[in-house]
Parts: sequence; C-alpha cells; structure tokens
Amino acid sequence: MKKFFSDLGYKFQRFMAGRYGIDQLWRALLLFYLIAIIIANILYRYSKIAYGAFFVLSIAILIFAIFRVFSKNIEARRAENNSWLKFTGKIKQKFAFQKNRWQQRNTHKFVKCKKCKKVLRLPRHKGKINVTCPHCKNQFVINTGKKS
Repeated sequence: MKKFFSDLGYKFQRFMAGRYGIDQLWRALLLFYLIAIIIANILYRYSKIAYGAFFVLSIAILIFAIFRVFSKNIEARRAENNSWLKFTGKIKQKFAFQKNRWQQRNTHKFVKCKKCKKVLRLPRHKGKINVTCPHCKNQFVINTGKKS
C-alpha cells in the first residue's frame, strides 16, 4: 500500500512537469469560488435564479482555476499572475500607508500640497512652519500645532 502511494506521487510529479502549477492568483480564485458558493447557498432560500447564477459563476471560477494549474502555456499564466500581483500590490500599499499614517498620528501631521495634491508628512508641535513640497517645489505655510 505504501508503494502504491509512493508510485502515485511520482506519476503525479511526472504529469505536472512542464505545467504551470499553483500561484497567488490560483489562491485568490479558490477564495472567490468559496465565497460564490456560500452566497449561492444563502440565496437558495430566496431566489432560485440568483442561486443558479452564483452557482454557475462559482463553477466557472473553479474551472478557470483548474485550467490555470494544468496549463502548459507558462508565460501567459505568469503574465496573468503578475497582473494580479500588481493589482493587489496597489491595494496593499494603500492600506499600509493608512496604517502608517494612523500609527504616526501623534508625532506627525499629514497634509496635502495645495498644488500637486501629494501627501506630506510634517512633525507635530513645531508651530507655524514654511513647507516646500519636494514634488512640485510649491511653498506654503502650515501650522502643525503649539510649540512644546
């Protein structure tokens, strides 16, 4: 029995040689599939049409995910994954910026440049200071709070 599973593992490895495999987009598609199945099951009570639509959507997502795993067109799958990583990277970057802004709220003041709308980080409690935007070189005066 042990030899059977060992041989099965080797056969699967040979089968997957030259195929794309699992990546971050596959994980996201699997998550979307699970969410669509859960929504479909919730909607089953209320509307059979909505249930059917979400069920078909979830099956389509699952088929696409499986297609990607077994695909031999590695460059196309890599390009799809890179596009996904760029998209999610922008979202993660925005949340990281908001998290840093929240953590530094007591020591720094965040203001937007009036000309280019870039966010500038200034030290708090320095009184009125003259600020030069590093992006557009616009100069303006801002009050960062009372001097300690």
